[in-house]
Amino acid sequence: MRLKHIKLVGFKSFVDPTKVPFPHQMTCVVGPNGCGKSNVIDAVRWVLGESSAKNLRGDAMTDVIFNGSNARKPVSQASVELVFDNTSGRIQGEYANYAEISVKRLVTRDGRSDYFLNGSKCRRRDITDLFLGTGLGPRSYAIIEQGMISRLIESKPQELRVFLEEAAGISKYKERRRETENRMQHTRDNLDRLNDVRDELGSQLDKLQRQAAAARRYKDLKAQERKYKAELQALRWLAQEQQAEVIRAKIREQETELERWLAEQRGSERGTTELREQAEESKQKLDAVQQQYYQLGNDVTRTEHQLQTQRQQLQQREQRRGQLQAELDQLQQTLADDQLQREELEATVLELQPQHEAAEQAVAAASERFEQDESAWLKWQDDYQQHLDALQRRREQQQQLQLQQQRLEHQQQRLSDELTRAKTAIDELQREQQQLDSSDLQTQIAKLTEQAELQQQRVLQAQSQQQQLHAELEQLFVERDEQKSTQQQLLGRQSSLEHLLKAAQAQDWPAALQQWLQQHNIKPLGQVRDLLQADTDWQLAVEQVIAPWLDAWVVEKLPAQWPQQLGARLITLSARNVEATSLASKVTGPLARWALLQGITCVDNADSETPSDAWITAEGQWLHRGGFQVANFTAADSQLAQQQELADVLASQQQAEQRLATIEQQRQQLQQQLEEVQHQHSQTQDSLREVQAQLASRQEKLKWQQQQAQALGLKQQQLSEQFEQWQQEQETLALTQQEVEQQLLQLSEQQPTGDDDSWQAKRSELQLARQQSRDALTTAQQQLQQLTMQLQQAQTQLQHHQTLISRVAQQQQQLHEQLQQFNEPDVEGQEQLELLAMQLEELLQTREQVDEERRTWANTLSEQEAKIREISQGAQGVHGQVEKVRAQLQSSQMELAALQERTRNVLAVLQEMNQPLKPVLEQLPETADEKAWQTELERLQNAIQRLGAINLAAIEEAETLAERKQYLDQQNDDLSAALETLETAIRKIDKETRHRFRTTYDAVNSGLQELFPKVFGGGSAYLELTDDDLLETGVSIMARPPGKKNSTIHLLSGGEKALTALSLVFAIFRLNPAPFCLLDEVDAPLDDANVGRFCRLVEEMSASVQFIYISHNKVAMEMASHLAGVTMQEAGVSRLVAVDIDEAVALTEAS
Repeated sequence: MRLKHIKLVGFKSFVDPTKVPFPHQMTCVVGPNGCGKSNVIDAVRWVLGESSAKNLRGDAMTDVIFNGSNARKPVSQASVELVFDNTSGRIQGEYANYAEISVKRLVTRDGRSDYFLNGSKCRRRDITDLFLGTGLGPRSYAIIEQGMISRLIESKPQELRVFLEEAAGISKYKERRRETENRMQHTRDNLDRLNDVRDELGSQLDKLQRQAAAARRYKDLKAQERKYKAELQALRWLAQEQQAEVIRAKIREQETELERWLAEQRGSERGTTELREQAEESKQKLDAVQQQYYQLGNDVTRTEHQLQTQRQQLQQREQRRGQLQAELDQLQQTLADDQLQREELEATVLELQPQHEAAEQAVAAASERFEQDESAWLKWQDDYQQHLDALQRRREQQQQLQLQQQRLEHQQQRLSDELTRAKTAIDELQREQQQLDSSDLQTQIAKLTEQAELQQQRVLQAQSQQQQLHAELEQLFVERDEQKSTQQQLLGRQSSLEHLLKAAQAQDWPAALQQWLQQHNIKPLGQVRDLLQADTDWQLAVEQVIAPWLDAWVVEKLPAQWPQQLGARLITLSARNVEATSLASKVTGPLARWALLQGITCVDNADSETPSDAWITAEGQWLHRGGFQVANFTAADSQLAQQQELADVLASQQQAEQRLATIEQQRQQLQQQLEEVQHQHSQTQDSLREVQAQLASRQEKLKWQQQQAQALGLKQQQLSEQFEQWQQEQETLALTQQEVEQQLLQLSEQQPTGDDDSWQAKRSELQLARQQSRDALTTAQQQLQQLTMQLQQAQTQLQHHQTLISRVAQQQQQLHEQLQQFNEPDVEGQEQLELLAMQLEELLQTREQVDEERRTWANTLSEQEAKIREISQGAQGVHGQVEKVRAQLQSSQMELAALQERTRNVLAVLQEMNQPLKPVLEQLPETADEKAWQTELERLQNAIQRLGAINLAAIEEAETLAERKQYLDQQNDDLSAALETLETAIRKIDKETRHRFRTTYDAVNSGLQELFPKVFGGGSAYLELTDDDLLETGVSIMARPPGKKNSTIHLLSGGEKALTALSLVFAIFRLNPAPFCLLDEVDAPLDDANVGRFCRLVEEMSASVQFIYISHNKVAMEMASHLAGVTMQEAGVSRLVAVDIDEAVALTEAS
């Protein structure tokens, strides 16, 4: 798979339709700075799905659309299309059979972005999925732009892992795993929703089953109702049938009388009928004569038309004969002209044929000469390439020896520096060993240990006090919560009682009543419900008596006149003493003087003897002048009890608030004590930590001194051994350096064989001969082609004229035949014309005779119709008697029809009930009575009505719901199984991902370790995993160029980072080569030597990977097989100038 070309329209600076071809494996894009070269790379990244405008060097995605210039207006959209050659079948799936694949992206200024795959609109994800695993993508390792080198090397481990995942082809596995996890989450959500639905269905099923039982009872009653209703209708049918039989007898008598009058009427009608038949016969004959008259008129018209048509045909025949004679004369002239041109063309063909054969022989001779010169030129190219390869090998060998000499000198200098530093370090170690002394530290450690133990005891005491205070606070919090809970309950009860009392109370004091009382100097004491206070045991009895007066207003005296429109009730109090046995004694306050209560005696029970005629018990049994009455409410429901309970609730609330205040005060005291203890504990802990820190510091320092003394001794020994080893290495390096200098001297003395001037002279000679033979061949071919075209043109014209002559002769023969036919006289036409004239004369005479007969029959018909009218007037008296009897008969029939309609209604009711009449009559008891059956039917209907609202669908709904619940239970099992399947798929994907990632990591790491020394001429580099989990681990890169021991890759120079990144990318390409690789000035930070290594590596990789790179380096340009030049002659508009290197070299040599 390879990239064939890119089509750009309106993309950034490429405003005009531009096609960038890539015919070879190595294409270099060149041009001055700012001409738009990098826009080619941006176009590829954009089409592959890049969604970040920042990565395309813009602020918004619409920035990729050409925004205009000094001479051009902005365009409204931009599109880029990539065309791939897929003959190798690298793309899998449904596009594997396509030899060419087109990927296109289009964006408009309104923000709409569309993707197209082989011309069909698709999603961005379809493009991403198409290239998954191939190494291509908007941010893959196949596209390396300016600045990406440092980002690749300095990327975080998780970011570097992405490149290895793409190389391993597991990005599609990660996408599949993410989709599987989403499906698992959806499955769990569905399972939760399913469980909710199942629970809801369970409760609905219980309710429907209860409704189904009521529906079955309803159905039983309805069945009985249908039975009695059907039998009641059968009884009605029997009664209606008896009444119908009486009416039928009456109808038979009326029909006999009607038949007698109808016989007399038919006698008079027979005479009328005979006259009507005679009149009808006369009318038919008149119609026949009129039809014949009209037919003759049509025949006359048709014959006149035929006569006129025949005359016109004879005239047209004479005109056509003249036209044919003129056409024949014209064809004769045309035939003479064509024969003259044919003779001229035959002479031209005979003249051109010898010239054409001579030109073919000249082309064959020139082609043979050109092939000989071409073979000589190719042989010289092979020899010259071998000569250049030999020179290049000697240059490379000399460069390697010079580099090796530089490294040896660097190592020699490094060893000298190391020896000097080693001597200095040994002397310093000896001084440090003498200075180490640990006796003072041991004394300090003993004192600090005693202080630490004392502070530890104080800390434990403070912790014990804290625990005790915390326990007391916790107890207070528990009691406070209990009091708050009690208070909330009391508040709830208070709200409930106040709501009940408010609902029972009447409206507030009417303003009109208040004003009226003030005018009459009457001051109210309040409402009865507010002033009433009674013993707890007698609250029920008191409230039963005064219940109608609870909303009344209490005043000292009643007014003399009371206006009814005020709508209020007033009571007054008496001044007499309260008797001990009266109900007033159970009341305290001003209402004890209420006469209503004083006249009622309190008794223990209803059986107690009392001289009073009005008494009441504590349970509300009340005897008064109007009768005996029992309380219809309980003591708990009485308003007096509710008012008393409300007072108790308010008192309990006050007690709870007082207790809460006490608890809060105790809590504050304990909190203050706790804060003091915590402060002391904190100070003690600080002191303890300070002592422990000092102790740890002294212990650590003592331990360090002991380790330092041991390490100094070991290091001194190591330095001594290293010093001796470095001395030996220095001697070895000196010998190696002498050998390298000797090899360089030998290479410098060797001279390349052959003189370059002779090679160039030979090349010029061969190129001149090759060009001359090519020009001669081209000239001969052009002459041959010109003669061939002339000969073919003459032959074509000759054939054309021969065809014309044949066609004209054929037309001439046809015209002769037609003209001969028209010259003969048309005898038959003349005879037909005379015959039509005779027929017309005969038709006119016959029509006149028929018209006379038509008038005679019209007169006869008029006389017969007059006689019929006379007879019809005498029959009207008989007709009146017939209509009278017929009206009586119709009345009886209507009465019978009404009765039958009622009978049919009865039968319709039975039919609606699906109850045939015959079985109902057979099952009907002999003692059945319509009234009794009606009573039983009403009883059943009342029973059905008492059932209330019935859900008749409950039985079916319950069954359906049970089936649905069973189905949902099955769904629950299926979802659980599906969840297990998805989890198994996740484990399988994880296993495959781990295996592929490990295999890819090992292969890329091995390739990096192989390529890095090759690129740098030494050194080492390797990859390292940051975690043991292969699914989540990041990847870091370690690189050490020759002669460096850097601790981090960030310390490398720009050129070293570039070469390291290229080594990593090419190692990935070796494992999973992407179809192409885009490089944007990656050789910019490299020197000439490193550019040469870079070019050799790219040339080696180009055997399997297509390279498209941007460069300003001449060495990199020379490496390319195809140059694509980007220019900006017009400000702001990029254009393409493509150059094929081989053709350019050939053109240069030819010139």
